[in-house]
Amino acid sequence: MALSKCPKCDSHRFETTTTEPQSSDFKLIFVQCVSCGAVVGVLDFFNIGNIVQQHSAALKAIADHLGVHVKID
Repeated sequence: MALSKCPKCDSHRFETTTTEPQSSDFKLIFVQCVSCGAVVGVLDFFNIGNIVQQHSAALKAIADHLGVHVKID
């Protein structure tokens, strides 16, 4: 299996750090090299998939309570 490495310094160690980019209204999580700080990836601060799943479940519960059929997949 290949071992991930930093494209700048060839280190194999990475960390995550939370930041709010300048002129941004939201936070991001940067995956960066521990040795040189080069950013190798960016993640959403919030787990968007989990939020959508929770909202879908809440919407389905409301629809069921009202007797309305909704298809949520």
